[in-house]
Parts: sequence; structure tokens; C-alpha cells
Amino acid sequence: MDGYKRWAGRVALVTGASGGIGEDIARTLASIGMKVAVAARRRERLEALAADCAASTTGGGQVLVCAGDVGNEADVLAIFKSIEQRWGTVDVLVNNAGTGMMSTLENGRWQDWCDTLNINVAAPALCVREALRGMHAKEEAQIINLSSIYGHRNQVPNFSFYQASKFAVRALTDTLRAELAAREGGTRIRVGMISPGLVATEFRGRASGGKFTYESYFEKYPPLLPSDISDAVLYMLSKPPHVQVQDILLSPMGQAL
Repeated sequence: MDGYKRWAGRVALVTGASGGIGEDIARTLASIGMKVAVAARRRERLEALAADCAASTTGGGQVLVCAGDVGNEADVLAIFKSIEQRWGTVDVLVNNAGTGMMSTLENGRWQDWCDTLNINVAAPALCVREALRGMHAKEEAQIINLSSIYGHRNQVPNFSFYQASKFAVRALTDTLRAELAAREGGTRIRVGMISPGLVATEFRGRASGGKFTYESYFEKYPPLLPSDISDAVLYMLSKPPHVQVQDILLSPMGQAL
């Protein structure tokens, strides 16, 4: 699976990189020699990540801190401008940033719904729009959207709006792939989606308002780890340019919902 080595020296943008899945993906891409721009609101975490990667003796990748809110158009435009000024245009976009609150539709809060749609749906669409401006001229490029197992399943209790947003990510991903395939002369931009089940990160704790602790992940079954998702990213990148991995759906053994 070492076909991913051809991406060394190329430019990647990973959103939501200040922790969990996004942080691990960023570290992994840096470890294979990519130039990785990391975006999130928590600058201090991004700077710590960049320092760790700079101190690493493996891979030779570089990390550019792009602190900002991907739910804000001005911040996203500034992120892409910083990347282009430093390294040029993006070869690999990983739309990982996400949010959500656990609640029923009956008891849901309007602002939580708006925030979820903005970060989970509008923000990745915006990042795709900006990335495409430079990707069309490349010999090869890759877009990866992080969805969820909940983007493939209905009737998940207490998480309905988050689930709806991930169905939207799935629709956007499929539509983007169709749009690119319909371009005159075809496309060299691959579009994939990764849909994980339960992953051991801080996300579920935030979404539950602190009711779901890290330890409770292991009460029924061991969850996925962020590295499992990074492995899926490497798998997509490792395939030859004529192979497009459309969706990787993975879950812990034992997860029913």
C-alpha cells in the first residue's frame, strides 16, 4: 500500500486538525513527507502539533498553522491564501471539521441546528470550492470528506440533526463526483468519503454535554481509534490514479447503531 509515497512533497489541507481524527490525519500525512496545512480554531493545539511534527525524525513533512473558523467564509479564504503564499495550491483536501449536539428534534435548539449545518455541510462545500480553483491544473488531486456511519443509517435516537447533516455530506460528495466526471475532458480529481462509526475522541463528550465520558466508550465494545481513520486516508491515496475509492464505511465490532 506504499503507493501513497508519491504524495510526498505535495500540499494537503486538513480541517478540524486540533484534536482527534483530524490531528492524527495531519500527523500521518506529515509522516509521509507531505506539506500539511492544519486548520482549526484552537491555535495553541495546532502550534503544538506543528512543533511535534517538526521535531519528528520521520517523513520530513512540514506543517503550516492556519488558525481560523471554517464556518466563516473570510477565515476560509484567508486559510487558502496563506497556503498558496507558502506552498502553492492544495493537492489533497481532507474535510474533517465537524460538530453536533445530541438531542431529539422535539427538544433541539435552533442555534445548534444552524451551527451543525454550517460546520458539517456549508464549510466543506466552501473548502471544496476553493480547493478546486487550483486542483484542475494538477496531474492528480484528491478530496476526502469525513462523513459518519450515521450518514448511512436512519432513526438514530437523540442524534437526528447530526445524522441529517452527514446524509447531506454524502449527497454533496456524490454530486461533486458527478460534476467533475461531467466536465469536458474529464477530471484528474478523485473524490472519496470516509464514514466511521464510534471513534475514541472528545467529540462524543462535547456532543452529549459531558454526559458521555471517554471511559464509557469501552463499556460495550472497543471503539475505533483515530489511527484507523488515518489508515483509510492512506488507503485512498495509495490507489493508482485511475482508481477512485468512493466510500469507506467502517465501524467497531459490536456497534449496532
